[in-house]
Amino acid sequence: MSSTGLGLLLEEQRAEIAGAWRQAVGQELGAKEPALAFAVAPLLRELALALGAGGERCRSREAWTRCAVMVRSTAAPAQLAREFKLLHRCAWEALRARDVPVSPSDRRAADEWLDEALAEALDRLERVRLRIASFEQRVPVVVPALAGRSTPPPLPARRAVRPPPLRKQVSVVPVLELEPIEADRL
Repeated sequence: MSSTGLGLLLEEQRAEIAGAWRQAVGQELGAKEPALAFAVAPLLRELALALGAGGERCRSREAWTRCAVMVRSTAAPAQLAREFKLLHRCAWEALRARDVPVSPSDRRAADEWLDEALAEALDRLERVRLRIASFEQRVPVVVPALAGRSTPPPLPARRAVRPPPLRKQVSVVPVLELEPIEADRL
């Protein structure tokens, strides 16, 4: 089969491949939100167009970029690689079920196209993460206070308070009135 025929067959089997991929991701990876959920149909369409058009479209960076934009940006790179692996497998199993002989060069071209799409998706994922990290607010570092004493500081020194002076007891002495001395008596 020629690469044009392979491209047409992939286009024809696109819905079946996408359905098998969704089922495989759910069963094998247990992912509720696959990274390629929105990108799998456009990926298969671009792959079919690239293989159907021959060599000039097979290396189209624009096609990979269009598909990479649809990859969920919060996905882990390992999850993305596993989902691409399952996409490879589902595509070839769908073609094998139709008993379509595929030449090794066409198979290599399709595999290389999907590998380049994975690389572009991973590059975009990294750029998005770097951009998000550049906008994050840096939290100022707060230096903890030095460990304080376990006892409180001493109170300021006071002068000893002197008791008030004691009152002297004044005894009441009766005052004697003296009579004036007359000068003739003297």
